[in-house]
Amino acid sequence: MNIFLKKNLEDIRQCQHNYLAQKHHAEESFEEAKRDCRLLMGKPEVLLGIVAAGAYKGINTDAPKSKRNQAIMTFVRTTALSFLK
Repeated sequence: MNIFLKKNLEDIRQCQHNYLAQKHHAEESFEEAKRDCRLLMGKPEVLLGIVAAGAYKGINTDAPKSKRNQAIMTFVRTTALSFLK
């Protein structure tokens, strides 16, 4: 009986170790994904795309001045947030 108990305890320890390792890898992957998103938003081509989309939307609307101001504020906000993080 003692042999089976030791085997079961060893299985439990191994499962706990596997769980903690998997949890650690998941946390690392999550942090890496967040970091990659921050880096993506700071790239000049992404910011230029945001500005271009806002400018295009501002040109094709009935009230271009308000949309243009909204696009500029979105650009400024995105730039400021990318520098703050």
